[in-house]
Amino acid sequence: MKKFIGITSLTVLLVLVLTGCGLLVPNAVTPTIAPTNTIAAFPTEPVVETEIPLPTAIPPTATPSPTATPSTIAMLSAEVTFDNYSLRSGPGRLFERVNLYTTGEVISIIGREFTNNWVLVKTSDHAIGWMNLVGLKLYGDLFSLPIFKVDDAQILFGHVYLPGRIPATGIVVSMAPSDNDLSESYDTSTTNADGMWALYLPEDSKGNWIIGPNAYTCEVSNAVFPDSEGCTLNGNLPLAQEITLPFATGLAIEFEILPLNP
Repeated sequence: MKKFIGITSLTVLLVLVLTGCGLLVPNAVTPTIAPTNTIAAFPTEPVVETEIPLPTAIPPTATPSPTATPSTIAMLSAEVTFDNYSLRSGPGRLFERVNLYTTGEVISIIGREFTNNWVLVKTSDHAIGWMNLVGLKLYGDLFSLPIFKVDDAQILFGHVYLPGRIPATGIVVSMAPSDNDLSESYDTSTTNADGMWALYLPEDSKGNWIIGPNAYTCEVSNAVFPDSEGCTLNGNLPLAQEITLPFATGLAIEFEILPLNP
């Protein structure tokens, strides 16, 4: 269950440090993002037939041989849990849709991106692309799969912290164009065990966008009061930031949850 709340007070941290994925760290400005629907909402744009090259795995998580193909990489099985679930050409809602799949469709998972929101899959009709994990029932250990580097994309990333620079897990970071609040144009990423999020956009994405935490996942977030009825956040979400795309490569955008009683 994801809980969506309005965005309140702003904390912007501009940090220029190396992160574990070889990127540097961030900054930005103000506005607010209105609460959005969960990522399981599906758009209605026409299906785009396209071939997708298999990305490159990032060592040392896994090092497939240079000639590795989906048939030679260890894969996990997963089942689609929504009807009309999208396979996309990149790990984000703004990438072209390759095809749609129905509940019960069995797919093979080849790998993942580094925040574990999206997985690279091969379908029964031999298409290769990316699916969001929210609509998949996974059989096996996700962390046994290699992390794949995503080329041909703009990558926005950063962390959400609890007070004291403690990584905040299960926090949903959303982004949408400043001048367009249509559900087709937004995307979300949920922070992992390191408090890290990442959003991937097509290389030609541009313009002014608003980005910031606006929801949290009750089941996995360490920012929720333990055993609280109604899944209450122990703090206030920071304000969103306005950024301009294309964004500076290697800069991360950091957020910190504010205490309830500062």
